[in-house]
Amino acid sequence: MGKLLSIETGFTCNSRCRYCTQLDYRAIPQADKLDLSTEEIKERIRYAAENGYDQLGFSGGEPTIRPDFVDLIAYGRQYDFKRIGVTTNGRMFAYRRFAQQAMQAGLDGFTFSLHGHTPELHDTITTSKGALDQAMQGLRNIARMRERFGLEAHLMNNQILLPENTPHIKDVVAMLAPFGVRLFMIQPFIAQRSNVRDLGRFYVPYEDIVAAVEEALPVLERYGARIKPYNVPNCILWRFGPKYVEPQFYGLRSFREYERQNPGEFKGFRAKQWYRMAQCKGCQEYCPGFRIEQYPQERMRGELLAAAADFVADKPVERTMQRLAFSGTELFDPATLRQTLEGMAREHGPVRWMTAFCEKTQPADIADVVCDATEAGWLGELVLVGAPMDQRFLAQRVLEKGNIEALRAGLFRLGERRREGALVPPLRLLLNVGDLHRLLQDEAIAAEWPRLLEGLRRASGIRPEDGDKGVSAELLVAIPNFPRDKKPPEMARQRDRNLAMAQGFVEAAAKAGLGIKLLTLGEQRRGLDPARAAEMARAEAHFAEVMDVEDWSDALFRHPMSAPEMDFVSWSPPWLFERWDLSSGEIPAFLQELRDAQPDAADEGRVGLRTESVATLSAEPDATLAGR
Repeated sequence: MGKLLSIETGFTCNSRCRYCTQLDYRAIPQADKLDLSTEEIKERIRYAAENGYDQLGFSGGEPTIRPDFVDLIAYGRQYDFKRIGVTTNGRMFAYRRFAQQAMQAGLDGFTFSLHGHTPELHDTITTSKGALDQAMQGLRNIARMRERFGLEAHLMNNQILLPENTPHIKDVVAMLAPFGVRLFMIQPFIAQRSNVRDLGRFYVPYEDIVAAVEEALPVLERYGARIKPYNVPNCILWRFGPKYVEPQFYGLRSFREYERQNPGEFKGFRAKQWYRMAQCKGCQEYCPGFRIEQYPQERMRGELLAAAADFVADKPVERTMQRLAFSGTELFDPATLRQTLEGMAREHGPVRWMTAFCEKTQPADIADVVCDATEAGWLGELVLVGAPMDQRFLAQRVLEKGNIEALRAGLFRLGERRREGALVPPLRLLLNVGDLHRLLQDEAIAAEWPRLLEGLRRASGIRPEDGDKGVSAELLVAIPNFPRDKKPPEMARQRDRNLAMAQGFVEAAAKAGLGIKLLTLGEQRRGLDPARAAEMARAEAHFAEVMDVEDWSDALFRHPMSAPEMDFVSWSPPWLFERWDLSSGEIPAFLQELRDAQPDAADEGRVGLRTESVATLSAEPDATLAGR
């Protein structure tokens, strides 16, 4: 098995594929300035050569639109790589001279990303008119260069499976196989924070994928081609045999754009992107398991309800009167969301549901669920988790769009439902103090604040002519964790600054007609070392001098779908849960001592964080979530 290093060159692209996880980042003005430089990519090429990689690949964004692309291929060719390839939309190869220069420089591997067999289908998915025709011309040019100069061209296609194109796997094979494409990678839509709101539109169940592959067997037979599943477990296609299905290849590592020293260096959390079933035990395939997007809905609901029951059971009776609060429903479909709210209310009374309006359940459907659950008495409060545009956590060099516009759209829909006569629950907007300060003071994002208030007015039934008379909603602010890799700030020295910030928040809330409270978890600062816990307590005490305090230590619980390992897709606010990410290092000594001395008090399993609890999530009773 060879070793392939794929180098991400940046985010810049000449297409805008609807499923893309990077669309927010590409919307930044002069985004090309954030791509890796020529020298940075050459350093990574040298890294591959010096660390035993025998194949080199380039991905993006779209690598071929870089002015230095041909030069980078030539630079890589001086090392002894068996193959140098590119993952591409294929459009640049429509230029015959470019195709010739790239191939003569040493490019001999081509993974095209063609998602439909007609311009109407493919160009709609890529939102780029003429994209399919350009890519097909590129294939013709590659074939000409191969014949004219005797150059190698190993061809593969990578089709992202969406509801509209999954039935056409066979048609894509029939379109590309005559050009020499013999390997057809298929992978379903993958959800991340930046695009999870599209999951409901783009979700394709595994059974539909299996059916589409089966329909493609005759055309695969005709051309001697095979399907290569990616993010699809091999076992569901085993029955078609190795003649038609090539197992997944995991000799691949990606050197991410944001990583500086070596591939895989960033391990800020251990993502639970896959789960395993009982049959996975003992399997010898190179396969991480089943994608978390495919996780059975009834299991998600069951684990949430179980976590709530454990949380309440652990509390004294006199402390169980608070309305329970939960988040982490990004992967829930509308039916599961309704069943969850109903089940929670039946056991614990009306609940606080926390959402960022970035869910598999679409905004209009969320609004319908909210109104129906309010009418039924299941939902007592809707807590909107806000995150304005911010620097992207991983890269620290590009921006994340945030969810203010998503909240605004959802609130507008709630306003429409209210005008139709539906009930809307009390609304609360939750922001951390840093984000709220930026919304009020940072000129780059200050326009997001009035747009958000307009949405709250619509949902609250306030007419435009009412101006700033109020929105019948409340603002909750929380102080986020201090960074773990730095000495915590000395809050005693920042009392005046904290008081001024808190007073500014109170005044801004009053101007908008909002009530305001400081949200805390009381003394339960789980995961904070003593120094940080002490300084955070001081900061909260400063804010409490100016605003009322609401303690959610007996209300907020965590379940497996809102666990830290789900941060890659979840909008649950980690700065509120105050947890130590155990996947990124050893358990702190003070926490270990606490667990040894008082296992019940220190056991985080009550809120769904216990390792055993997460590990037993499954489609079947003994299946497990597989971390990566």
